Amino acid sequence: MSSVHPPELADLDLYAVWVSAAELTDRFDPFRFEHRMAAYRQLIEATNAGGLFGADNRDNPLWAWTFQLQWQCRTGRLGATAHADGAIDPDSPWAYGNYTLSVVPWLGAERAGVVAPLEIADAPATARFRYVRGGVVPDELAPSVEQWQRYFAMVEDTPATTDFEPLRIALWKAHKTCLDVVVTTIADIDPAPYAPLELTFLRGWCRMVDYLGAAAWRTDFGFMTEHGLDVLPEILLEQRSDMRRLPDSVRRNVANVLRLATTSPRRHALNLGLWRRIMRTRAARDEVLTLLDAVFDPRRDNAAARRRVIGHLLRP
Repeated sequence: MSSVHPPELADLDLYAVWVSAAELTDRFDPFRFEHRMAAYRQLIEATNAGGLFGADNRDNPLWAWTFQLQWQCRTGRLGATAHADGAIDPDSPWAYGNYTLSVVPWLGAERAGVVAPLEIADAPATARFRYVRGGVVPDELAPSVEQWQRYFAMVEDTPATTDFEPLRIALWKAHKTCLDVVVTTIADIDPAPYAPLELTFLRGWCRMVDYLGAAAWRTDFGFMTEHGLDVLPEILLEQRSDMRRLPDSVRRNVANVLRLATTSPRRHALNLGLWRRIMRTRAARDEVLTLLDAVFDPRRDNAAARRRVIGHLLRP
């Protein structure tokens, strides 16, 4: 397996697990942290066989998934012991969400011929979520496998380019089909052993991802390391007072995510529809950082950006 990666990776906490991730050869056990990371590493490297995403693979849009997995493990969201022993709790809502975004893409890549088929290990015990069992994909996840297959097939058919937005659009479409299943699945579950606030945060994060997907948000290495790190809480959220322990920028982001989670379905659908209209042009998507800040954190110093939001919304 190739080890090509952006040189800046060595400066991140992701580096240690990245370089130690052994290649999956016979079996993919998604209830082991190191296996999920190894799967991402193989997908990132397999999709750059022709150098599509640069000599050091920095433009590969799958990098964001590695950072998310590392954050979830580091902060205890994959289970109480995952950071220490690598065991992922099949009953953890965050772990289930990441399962749909690791195993399902892997299966899509298999069908597209990007990676070799592997045995997918069953959950180690009876679990409250539905997983691939005996090689059979749950019905609710089967359409997502097809969407990921389309994404990986598109990567294989893409010639050398400097415009990766069409690939990002396809990737976010596949990503959303997974999270739609997650949102439905966790709608009425008992949050224990996690606090209700933590589950609310997960629901809100799924909704926030709808906004990112509508903007074809960049998920390559450079963009993520500049704009996508240090924006999520490094602690589990037990109660609202925990937010006082967070850095200002993280606290504002968490507050926005929690606000999204508690917005009524009808209002959320309306707001998201308006956002999608705003993001329908390349010009708007190119300034998504500024416009997203203006929508979610209106202040005196971003009044001009809010006026541009209205301009994009009203544009014929």
